[in-house]
Amino acid sequence: MTIVSLLKSVKAAVQQIVGTGVGVHLFFLPQKTAASVVNALPEFPYIILRPSAGKDAEDSASGTIKMLFGVQAADDEGPIDVFNYMESIRQAFLKNRVLDRVFLLDKFSWEFFDEQPYPEWIGVITTEWTLPTVREEVPNI
Repeated sequence: MTIVSLLKSVKAAVQQIVGTGVGVHLFFLPQKTAASVVNALPEFPYIILRPSAGKDAEDSASGTIKMLFGVQAADDEGPIDVFNYMESIRQAFLKNRVLDRVFLLDKFSWEFFDEQPYPEWIGVITTEWTLPTVREEVPNI
């Protein structure tokens, strides 16, 4: 299992938690194309999933996935929307820390920045997962 497998599993779980009204993307927002402008695909709200770090030791492996949340609102509800999305994911992941019977959630943290690019509101969740270890193969021993 790789970090890509974890990323895809997290994406599927997040999509199920937040439903169809939120764009869930890997790495970056999709590039704007003529087709997306014509089809009026909304840019907000979104959640971007990115692997940010990983570590392998002799008997363990871990990977960190960041979730970047973006909401656009011209009123005071924007921050509340961000926190509602983050809280839905927090509760779902902490109730069931095992994902796809392979990955174990070790750490969960969130951050909401003091300075916000009004009328956009941004929050970040950082998750650290235990990954299956890779066993060394030594031929002819």
